[in-house]
Amino acid sequence: MKKGRKTQQMTFSTEFRPEVLTRTLMFSPLFCEQPRNETDKRFDAAKFHWDEAKVKVLLVVRRYCVSQVDITGHTLTDYKYKDIEYMAKVADHPGAFVVAAGGFGRLHMFLTEQRDDVMKAIILASRSNIGYDIAVHRDLITQHDFLERRLGKYSDDDSITSLTEFKVQKHTPRYLEPAPRILALSENCIIERDPSTYIVVTIRPLSEVFALIRYTNDPQRFSIEYVNGIVRKYSATERDALLCSILDGVRASGNRDVCVKMTRTNRGQRLGPLHLPVEEEVESQYLKYLVNTPPSVQFHEAVEKFNSNVAYSGLNHAVSSEGIFSENKEKLINGSLTALLMKEGDQSSLPNDRLEEQFHALRRLVASKAGYEAFTSLTNFQGDSWEEGGSSPPQEGRRDQPCLCGLLVRPHAAHARHYDLRQEQMNKSSLLSSKPFLEMVLEPLKTHVRVGGVGLVVSSILDFFTFAVCPPYSETTEAEKFDMVLELISGLGRTVFKLFQHPSLAIVKAAGLIMKAIIEEGTPEMAKKMQDLALAEGALPRHLHTSLFTASSDNRLLTHR
Repeated sequence: MKKGRKTQQMTFSTEFRPEVLTRTLMFSPLFCEQPRNETDKRFDAAKFHWDEAKVKVLLVVRRYCVSQVDITGHTLTDYKYKDIEYMAKVADHPGAFVVAAGGFGRLHMFLTEQRDDVMKAIILASRSNIGYDIAVHRDLITQHDFLERRLGKYSDDDSITSLTEFKVQKHTPRYLEPAPRILALSENCIIERDPSTYIVVTIRPLSEVFALIRYTNDPQRFSIEYVNGIVRKYSATERDALLCSILDGVRASGNRDVCVKMTRTNRGQRLGPLHLPVEEEVESQYLKYLVNTPPSVQFHEAVEKFNSNVAYSGLNHAVSSEGIFSENKEKLINGSLTALLMKEGDQSSLPNDRLEEQFHALRRLVASKAGYEAFTSLTNFQGDSWEEGGSSPPQEGRRDQPCLCGLLVRPHAAHARHYDLRQEQMNKSSLLSSKPFLEMVLEPLKTHVRVGGVGLVVSSILDFFTFAVCPPYSETTEAEKFDMVLELISGLGRTVFKLFQHPSLAIVKAAGLIMKAIIEEGTPEMAKKMQDLALAEGALPRHLHTSLFTASSDNRLLTHR
């Protein structure tokens, strides 16, 4: 840095050096002069496209990445050096080489008369600017190898076989108009296919999904945010059914940190990369921010920063460690919950984005052992009375079902050493004690199923009742409350059967589990009522028809069959 006539130099050390340098060089034109002796190197090339066409491009070797630029000068994509795993030459194509990037060996092939110069420029730029050495494989690959391994370690049949599919429009700078795509889910990946050829355009593992963005100003628009910072934008007529399926698939793959939001993550508020949890000191700092918000920071900003730094699955450092100077994490979490409930403001007049931030923070706090236990120990958490619609949970019933699910069953059950069945029983006893409250939770289900409304709300309400009456969760539900919940659900009547026709398999599955509980655990009268409704709805012949005569290219229907 220049200070008058002198130049001051500062040295830093971090385990995220490639990430820090990449980000700094990306934005460096905004805050510093560019080196006069360093210019981007440009090479004419052709990209071997997913449909095997050769598209003319310009490869621009920059200080932090190699950019793929079209003939109009528009940047199509950047391959950041820190994300490039290796490069290799192609044996049966003069001038061809592949770049493996993305963290799972995804291959991209380019053809150029200056192959050696391009590869040397990339290696040199990465080493001198990022301090990262890109390997070059000695063994050549063939075009056949490239086509077989184009999708990296997800080239196998299990990864590319669709379990559910939706038609979408992809919004990307590559095309002037939205590109039609089939967005599919496999066991472990999100797949984009070309609808006319069914070729896989791109693939990403479900484990790398960070958040789903559901825009409020357009009923069809949504985005998928990945841990590497990439955001892909789409629109779909069945947006909420699609989001339900993605959410279910991502969580089934073992990724518990994904959630649905209205806005993108503010990267400037997170102290670290998205793919790794923040340090214990950072979590503690933002917990303290909720309790004692600095004068220069508004409370809603403190809540937003807390959410940006703490995973949706909860605090990673939620238990007090041994030691004289160690923090009392339980006290800190209880204090944060109290502050959140005391400073929540008028819930009926708060903007939707701030309301969402509050419930996301609440969900993160109750995912910890101390937060889960606080539900029965903090008086202002439950309010004075369920019947009077006390403070938070009755309002949550209208706005945020996932938070109720987190109070009903421990979200952090994977941490077995902290598991307490007695606490789960106490929470369930409290949450399921009021019939009016449960009826209020069921009301949006009836409304949304009748009018074909928000699938995400339907899915969350079904999760809530699954945790109450379906095994193995029902083992901690008291018999009296279990019977009351079953009676309320069976009272939905035809609403339950309509769920079996929903386009989201996650909702169909949940409806099936609840129906099974009613039949196996309910009274003979309940079973008889369900039988009569099944006859009235023609459930058996309809399901038989689906099973025996489904002939469609829509994999969702084949999965139903």
